[in-house]
Formats: sequence, structure tokens, C-alpha cells
Amino acid sequence: MAPEQAAMFEAIFNQFPSPVTILKANIPRFTIIAMNDERRSAPGTPADVIGRDAFDIYKPWDKASELQFSMLKDGLIEAVREKKQVKLPLLYFEVPSAGGTKVERAWVQSEIAPVLDAAGKVAYLVSIARNVTELELNRLALAELREKELFLKNELSTLNEILKSTNDELLTVNEELSCTNEELAASNEELAATNDQLLTANEQLIQSRLSLEGLNVELEERVLKRTKASAESEHRFRTMFETISQMAWSVTNNAEATFFNKSWYDFTGLDYDASKLFGWKDVIHPDDLPASVNKFRDMQAGITMGGGIENRFKRFDGQYRWHLTRMLPIKNEDGGIEMWIGTATEIHELKELQQQKDDFISIASHELKTPVTTLKASLQLLDRMKDNPSREALPKLIVQSRRSMQKISTLIDDLLNIGRLEQKEIYLNKTRFIASELLNAVCNPISLAGKHRIHIHGNKEVQIYADEHQIDQVVTNFVSNAVKYAANSEEIILLIEEADKMVKVSVKDSGPGIPKEKIPFLFDRYYRVDAKGHQGSGLGLGLFISAEIIKRHGGQIGVESELGKGSKFWFTIPTGTPVNHT
Repeated sequence: MAPEQAAMFEAIFNQFPSPVTILKANIPRFTIIAMNDERRSAPGTPADVIGRDAFDIYKPWDKASELQFSMLKDGLIEAVREKKQVKLPLLYFEVPSAGGTKVERAWVQSEIAPVLDAAGKVAYLVSIARNVTELELNRLALAELREKELFLKNELSTLNEILKSTNDELLTVNEELSCTNEELAASNEELAATNDQLLTANEQLIQSRLSLEGLNVELEERVLKRTKASAESEHRFRTMFETISQMAWSVTNNAEATFFNKSWYDFTGLDYDASKLFGWKDVIHPDDLPASVNKFRDMQAGITMGGGIENRFKRFDGQYRWHLTRMLPIKNEDGGIEMWIGTATEIHELKELQQQKDDFISIASHELKTPVTTLKASLQLLDRMKDNPSREALPKLIVQSRRSMQKISTLIDDLLNIGRLEQKEIYLNKTRFIASELLNAVCNPISLAGKHRIHIHGNKEVQIYADEHQIDQVVTNFVSNAVKYAANSEEIILLIEEADKMVKVSVKDSGPGIPKEKIPFLFDRYYRVDAKGHQGSGLGLGLFISAEIIKRHGGQIGVESELGKGSKFWFTIPTGTPVNHT
């Protein structure tokens, strides 16, 4: 092998992202022949391991670790005797610190591959150990989330027992609460199914991250292989970098940039003169720049090798996008680092999806906890006064219980609707009905409350061919939002218009209005409007679900608003009998 080929092979071997050890196939000694830098830098690895027997260096410290080392030794022996690649079960270690004050947990996935000599005998073994601790910790966190869900079920079951204990003097109230409790139990089962979908989505998200990291490693290996093949030609070297979709560049040991590929110029909008030397610093977000520089310095000093760092790069339009950045050294024949190759893979959507999931779980937990706590307190008070009911307190507690139950039902309905939309399980049961009659049915309870005056104008005879239940849901959402966000608006106007075989229904209030910059996001999933500094309740799903319902009817939905002059939410649907979009 040529010296430059040996140097390139050594660079690839040392920059492999997982710890790799090459062992001699001499059962039972397994003498260590070579280790890559990732394995050498692992905690607990002595400096003088080459040429020593593996199990003279790595020894168990307790019964649990003795079992793990036994499994590892059996895997090595199996690879030699069977002449096949062996994938060991997941190894788990609890490693005490030097002072014995704490225990570090680690999970390792090991694979052993035999290397045959010319005579077909196993001469060496290649052991690859991947640290999957983060993945296992995520799995344990998901199990803890399921335990919390079980706790919530037990709490709801306790509430059901309290309801059943109400005596005959509160029979009427008890029957209503019993029915409500049965509906809550059914809704809770559906909520559990929805939660399982969230857990599945989270597992898919984790798998996507792992796949992305694997793809990045594959791309890096491709870069190294192509660099080796084109080491004698600078033109071929640069052509190779132009073929990858990642941004790529080269820098000197002083971090001065000397080359960028086309993906860099396309993303940043900069030319070579603006990017060369230290111009690349203007692209990295100011908050991420110090960590990026420190990571590069640590790699130069040998403190850490390989790995990646997440940072934000400024796109040509001024928007910062998250990327996973990796730096790899290219060594010369003498073993010195000649230059560094950098790659950046965009992970912006993955980061946003992770944040969106975390925010949604937090909001859902908070929104469910408040009404459940209130309902539990009301039922406990009812239980205490069952032998001596108070005529003043009893109606208030019943109203409070119903209000809390309605909040829980609304939140669960939103969760179930969003799940059905994602699974495409919402179907349209269309009938012909009069639009004004549906609007009257929605608005009568609010009008009877006496807080708002609701007027319906326009064509009160026009008929609509649609799913009446789902259109009722959309109108209810519009009117409820008008009442909630425009509490001081005494009048709410509902308008029915007909034009070009379409019916347009509008709900207008005279509240504070919505800031112009927030209007484009109102129908996005999980978006909640901050009205006058007060964050509205709910999961931010109502308008998103309404938009999906109208879209399935072949209509349009929108909003018009001006600060200080109120808001008007509207939607249109066909009056005829169009194709049923399911």
C-alpha cells in the first residue's frame, strides 16, 4: 500500500464515528492489535493497550459487569469458530466514578466481524461498539410517560368511585355526574389511544434522527473515499464536493477557509471573496459561534475527535437554519494535519418538530390538569355534604363540575379530532339543511346567558349541502373565540351571503382585533393567540381543525382583522351537491 493510501486509510479508520478495536483471533487471549481514536479516547482506556490481551486490561468490577464481559467473550469466540459476523445483545454497564460518589449508566451495541487470511482461517476480529445510551434513556423516558398516563387513569377511576357514593338525597345530581363519568371514561380510553400515537410519533422522530446521523456518516465516508481517489488532482477533489447536497468547505489549521462547494454559495448567497479566510464567521449565528470555535480548538488539541455540533447558519434571505456540522482532519504522509474538511447537513425541520412536540405535551398536560383538579375538588365537597346538602353551595358546585367537565370534553375532542385528521378517519356525512337554523342553534345558549347580543343577518333561507355536525363545530369555534377574545364586545354579528353557488358565513366582533403579523399563523396547528398579554387557554387546535373541515368540503376559510376595530372570521362552502371529499 502506498504511503498516501496508508495515511488516508488511517484517517478513515481514526475518524470512524464509533469505537473500533482490532483483535488477534487467539482464543482466549484476544490480543489487541489496533484501536481508532474514538476507542482510545473512551473513558477507562489505558494508554499502553496495543499488544496486550484484552481481558487482562478490561476486567469486571461486580457481578453485573462480569455477566456483560462474559457475553462479550462468548461473542468473540463465536465469531472465530463460526467464521461469521456476530451482533451481541445490548450490553448495559453501571460504572462507578473514581471517588465512588455516583454511578454512570451506559448501553453499548457491539458487533464483531471476523477477518480471514489467505488460507480461510480467522486471523483477526474487528469489534465495533456503538454507544446507544441516549436512545435507551429516551426509551426509559417514554416508559415513565406511560406510567404517568396510568396514574391519570387511576385518578379518574377514583373520581368515579366518589360519584357512586353520593346518597339518595342527591340522586338527580348523581345521575348526571354518573353519565358524565361514563363519558369521561370512554374519552379517557380514546385519549390513551391518542397518547400512544404521540409516543409512536416520538419514536419515529428518534428513528428519523438516527437515520439522519447514519446518512451523515455515510456521506462523510463518501467524502473521505472520494478524497482518497482524487488526492493527486485538485480539480477532481473539488468536483467531488460539488456532487453532494451538503454544504462543504476546507480550512487550514488556523481556521482560514480556502474552498467552498456550490451548496455553500447557493445557501448563503455569498461569493468566494465574502466567504474566504474568516468570512464564514458572519454566516454562523452569533450565539452559536463561540461553541463552534471551541469545538474546533478541542479537535485540534486532541481533546475530542469526530462527532458533530448543532449550530445555525444564515441563509441568503437572512433566516437562520439549524445544521449538524462535522469537521474531519486530512493528514499528510508524516501524520501531520494538512487541512480540515467541514460538512453541514440541514436539520432545521427536525429541530422544529422536536420543539413542537415538547411544547404540545407541556400545553396538553397543563390544560388537562387544571379542570381535572377543579372537578376533583368539587366532587370531594359534594361527597362531604351528601348527608347535609347546602342549598347555596350545591348549585354552585354542580355548575362548577359541569364547567370543568366541558373543558375536559373539549380538550379530548380536539385531541381525538387531530388524531382522526392525521389518520384520515374523518368522513363527511352530507345532508341538505338551512344555514340560519344551524347558526340559531349555536348562538341561542350564548344569547340566553345575557352577556352578548348575537344578530344573524343576510339570506336566512339559503340551504347548504354539507356535514351539519362538522359545520356546527366550525361555527361554534368561531363564536366561542369571539366571546373569549372579545369579551367586551357586546354585539356579535353573523352574516350569511350567497354568490356563485357558494355560501359565505361570517362571524364579526368589535373586540381588540388581531395584530397583522399573527394573522398568517392563526390556522396553523397548535398556534394560540396572545390577546393583550393574556395567553388563551386550549391546545391551539380549534382553528386548525376548522380549516381542515372546510377544506374537505371544498371551501375556503379566512380572517379579516384590524387592531381596535374587531375581527371577522369567515368560511365558504358550496350550495350544491359536489363530489364528496373524504
